[in-house]
Formats: sequence, structure tokens, C-alpha cells
Amino acid sequence: MPIDLTDAVKAALKSVYKRHSSASDLVPAELLNGITETLNSAVSDDFMAEYPDLCETIRHNNEVFSAFKVHDECSRMAKLLLDGDGKLKGFEQWARDVEPIASHHNKVWLRTEYDQALRRAQQARDWKQYEEESDVLPNLRWVPSTAAHPGADHMPFWNTVRPINDPFWSEHKPGDRWGCQCSLEATDDPATDIPEGTDRDNPAPGLDGNPAVTGHLFSETHPYYPSSCGSCPFYKGNPSDSPSNKAKDCGRCPFVDLIISESKDDVSLPKRIEQNRREYLRLKDNPDYAREGYPVEFNPETGGLKAIHVKHNLDSPGADSEIQAMNVGYERGDKVILEMEDHSQYKKRHTEGSWNDQPHEVSERGTGTSNNVRDGLKHCASKPGCKVAVLVFKDGCFSNENFCDGLRKYSGLKGTSQWADFDRIICIQNEEVVKEIIKKTNP
Repeated sequence: MPIDLTDAVKAALKSVYKRHSSASDLVPAELLNGITETLNSAVSDDFMAEYPDLCETIRHNNEVFSAFKVHDECSRMAKLLLDGDGKLKGFEQWARDVEPIASHHNKVWLRTEYDQALRRAQQARDWKQYEEESDVLPNLRWVPSTAAHPGADHMPFWNTVRPINDPFWSEHKPGDRWGCQCSLEATDDPATDIPEGTDRDNPAPGLDGNPAVTGHLFSETHPYYPSSCGSCPFYKGNPSDSPSNKAKDCGRCPFVDLIISESKDDVSLPKRIEQNRREYLRLKDNPDYAREGYPVEFNPETGGLKAIHVKHNLDSPGADSEIQAMNVGYERGDKVILEMEDHSQYKKRHTEGSWNDQPHEVSERGTGTSNNVRDGLKHCASKPGCKVAVLVFKDGCFSNENFCDGLRKYSGLKGTSQWADFDRIICIQNEEVVKEIIKKTNP
């Protein structure tokens, strides 16, 4: 296994113990990054060069898989934090108690997962080549296992020949059992009958699906994943939106992406705090930001920074929402600056300023209908260079379902002048962020 996780595991133990009251929700960044890097190393550079889009999807899904794996590990360890009297154990005692968990997750199981990822990544690459050669070699043969002691579960399928587009390959294929060393080869030999199988021949949980098609080396039936959106530890939407009846799609879930993003932010937090502190020192004595009633403020614990340029228009109808959004961002550790608005040029359009150094625009929404969500995003898109769209919902009108419908409507405008490629969409209601979409994710 190419990555040594010793230091990452030690850091994760300290994080879980330090945040013991909320440890079951943790995804420590060092461990997340180490496991993701381990699995991503199974995707060869040649594969990346030949099929960059597919490999990028695989790498992202490896990160999602890793997030659920780390959460599973940390939640198991968190259950052992208290002794029989309900008191927090000493760190050394607890670290000894959870050593078997850490060892299994990060050595035994990860070794198996890495080996399987290697095989399935190679099989995905082979499959893409089979597709390209299918006009000459239209069929695939199941090549028997090369293992010294192969399992019996795949033996019925050995030497089966079927067309590459046959549904058989969606249900059974080499690599859908742990440790499988069967393979495929392209051939122009005639197809054979499909052997009869039983439930024992079905893919192992997490190994169903064709990674060349799905972009998953480990599918979402793996036990690390939640059984539904409603049981997901990362889902933070409104309970009234009840995701229980919606199809699970963890690889494109904004809540999972947010957890991953926040975990990465934890690693760089000291650096970000120091950068924002320096920015604060630069702005606090700058007369351009000496706005009466709105001093430049900095939180040394979170890194939050806020400032308003003296020539930023606070007399506009949406100014209250601009300030509300700024305060919410500041409280969670973001740097939000409302910049100068130059009205010397007729009809010149401005973003509000910057949100973590990216141009942002705020749009107040009086209702939470899907059309109103779409229109709010269109408003933000109308501001040149806007990369962060901030929607402020009034009077408790935010609905996750309506937001997702509105985002789909907005996405339908792609290619027109009414659409912009935002890096981030932030939804605010009352004094908190109720939803956040990060670039290249879907609701």
C-alpha cells in the first residue's frame, strides 16, 4: 500500500478525543485525505491521460467513499470514549481500546480496498478499450481466475462469451467479488449460453455496477454508505423536506461535498486565520473601510472577517440582506467584504464584493418557489464575474425541494446570457446557512 497513514491516524485519534461530545460526526481531514490519496493512487497516470473525465469522476467518488469510511471508523471509536460509569476515559486508555478499530480500518481493510481498487480501475480502463474495439471484437470472454485457490462463486461463468452490450455484463463480471482474480478478454468467438446462477453468485455489496460506466470503484451499496438519504449522517437539510423517498446519489450530494470541503478547510484553518488576520490589519486602519456603524471586524478563533467600503451603497432595497449575509458568513469563519460600487458609469453592474476572495452577489428572495430561486440565480448571474451566488430567504420560506427544482430550471439556461458558472451557491435563512452547493455538484 503506497501511503503510510500512521500520522493521519494519530491526528484522527486526537481530533475524536478532543471533540468527544460531537465525535460521532467527525471526518478528520488528515485521515480523509490519506485514505482518498491511497485509493486514488490505484488510478494509473496512463488511465488518467486516456480518459480524464471518467478518472476525475472515479477520483471524486473515491473521496466520497473515503468520507463515509472515515465517518464509520470515527463513530465506532466514539462509542468507546466513556467508561462503565459514563465518564470520559483517559486518552491513553481509550487509544488502546480503539487500536483494533484503527488497525482494521486503516491497515487490514484498507489494504483489501486498495487491492480491489487496483483491479477495478484496470478493469474500467480495459472496458473502455473493449468498447473502442467492439466493431472488430464484439464479444467478451470471462477468463478463469488466476488465483491459486479460486472461489467457487465465479466458476459457473468461466469461459462464458457474450456481446459487450449484453445485459449479462451489468449483472455479473470479474471484480464483483472481493479478491476476485478473474478477467475479461475481447474476442470475435461466437456467444455462448448464459449459465444459470443463484443468489450466491450476485455481486458483493459495494462491488456491483460497471466502474467504466458508473465511475464508482466501490458502489453505494457498500456498508459504509447510508441505506437512504434520511439515514445519512451528513444530511443537514430541513426535516420537512424528508429525503426518504428520493433516490440516493451520494456521489453528487451537496451535503457530502460540504463535509469533504469543511474537512479540508480544517487542515488549512490556521493558515486561513493568519491570512485573514493580516487582511484585517490592512483594512482596519484604511479610511476607505472606516464605515460609520460598521467597523472592520475579525474573529481570531474562526478567521471570520467582515468589512464594508464607505462607497458601498447601503440605501438600496436589498442592503439589509447584504449585511445579513455578511454577518452569517463572518460568524462561520468566512471573509466577506462589501466593496465600493462605482456608479459614475451609466448602467454599470457590480457584484457586492468578495466572499473568501471570490466575487459574490446577494439576492433577497421573498418567496421560496422554484421560479423565484431560478430568478435569484439569474440575478446573480447578471453581475459580471460573479462566482458566489448568495440567496437570502425571508420569513422561513426556504424549501430544499423547491430550491433543487429552481436550480434545475436555472441549469436549463446554460449556454445563454442568463447563466453563469458559479463556484458556490449559498442559501441563508434567518441567521444560518441552510444549504450550500459547491461547484460540480448537483442537489
